[in-house]
Amino acid sequence: MNSRGFQALVAQLGDLSAVQCEALITALKRKLPIGDAVQLIDSKFQADPCCGHCHSKDVRGWSSQGGLKRYRCKTCSKTFNALTGTPLAYLHRRDAWFAYAQALADGLSLRKAAKRCGIALDTSFRWRHRFLASAKTVKAKTVKGIVEADETFIRRSVKGSKRLVGRAPRKRGAPAKAGLSSDDYAPVLIVRDRHGATTDQVLPDLEGATFARALKPVVAHDALLVSDGRAAYSQFADAAGLLHISLNASKGERTFESYHIQNVNAYISRLRGWLRPFRGVATKYLPSYLGWRRLIEREGENISAKRCLMQALSQATT
Repeated sequence: MNSRGFQALVAQLGDLSAVQCEALITALKRKLPIGDAVQLIDSKFQADPCCGHCHSKDVRGWSSQGGLKRYRCKTCSKTFNALTGTPLAYLHRRDAWFAYAQALADGLSLRKAAKRCGIALDTSFRWRHRFLASAKTVKAKTVKGIVEADETFIRRSVKGSKRLVGRAPRKRGAPAKAGLSSDDYAPVLIVRDRHGATTDQVLPDLEGATFARALKPVVAHDALLVSDGRAAYSQFADAAGLLHISLNASKGERTFESYHIQNVNAYISRLRGWLRPFRGVATKYLPSYLGWRRLIEREGENISAKRCLMQALSQATT
């Protein structure tokens, strides 16, 4: 990618401040290691410092720490530096950030990412969720036009927990209880329109009211909803006044004229195939992995360490 194309890429991100974008562009064009990139962000930040807590411009210098200049806000009286307010604040080993971002782009497991970056396994775990903190929240705010909705079921897991509450530990390879709606599975609602806008949510249950709470804020009022035969979709569509096409796969209904749910089903298939190498994801961390997958889908072939790193930094101005 040439310099002009890369600048256009950064401009599209929109979540970094102008000062930080300029600093990252300069650093990456020079092929500086990420530690130097952070230092350059700090030097540019000094030209127009802003409180990372309350966003006030009324600040003054307050010594330095760890190679980063610190400031004190006269409005909220808190101190901060150029990384305050970003998910990467307080992380050490800046020399390994870029390599870890590449591990995310490559979809590596925690152990493989730790080995590649030369960090401990528990550090790899903490970094993963720091790097994915922003991606977890980036979802389509509205889906419109022809909207497809379906649910998938991910086996519940307390992987990594030292105590189990409410059930005995499972033996490795033991089958789940019969029926996808059993307590052994977490339902995940996937909603996607024909433009690729995607949102998802881990549901606590399969009640109609639960589906309605998840669908109402995101489905446009003039959308055409296409779903499987679950009654919750029909109930929501009737209450919202939406056109709705229900396809009952058990009766061989795969399409109705040109309407189908193959788009969302293909997305679910890719998601499940991508999750498989992780050998089980703890249910409480499932939203982070769903956000990671959405990031990969949005970027497509352009997924890279640079884009994953910028996504991790994108909370700097929030």
